[in-house]
Amino acid sequence: MQPFSGTFSYKNDNLYRRLIGDDVHMVMERLDPNIAKIRFEVQHPVAEDTQAEAPIIYQPIQIPEGVTLIVADFAIPAARIGNDFFIVTWIGNYLVLRGGNVLFRIFNQQSQAIQLAE
Repeated sequence: MQPFSGTFSYKNDNLYRRLIGDDVHMVMERLDPNIAKIRFEVQHPVAEDTQAEAPIIYQPIQIPEGVTLIVADFAIPAARIGNDFFIVTWIGNYLVLRGGNVLFRIFNQQSQAIQLAE
């Protein structure tokens, strides 16, 4: 089994961004404490005469051709909002596929904190 490549939290507004090929990035973004969206973007070309410290600019794109999201627990397609993004929740486990090949597995870690009584 491959190692984990990071985590995503529904408790903050940090994005999870991962290159999936050809300058296309998959981005997970929290919408509320239970729901996130998976969208896609490309790195905006920066002119060669700019300084190395120039910020990286990403441009949103539609879901790339051949990319699908499957609810792994039920082997059904996940909710898709037009061609713009997928919807995921912290409850499920998902597979991100491109051309039928699995790119990522998104697992619910099902962890809980335990607080001792005083």
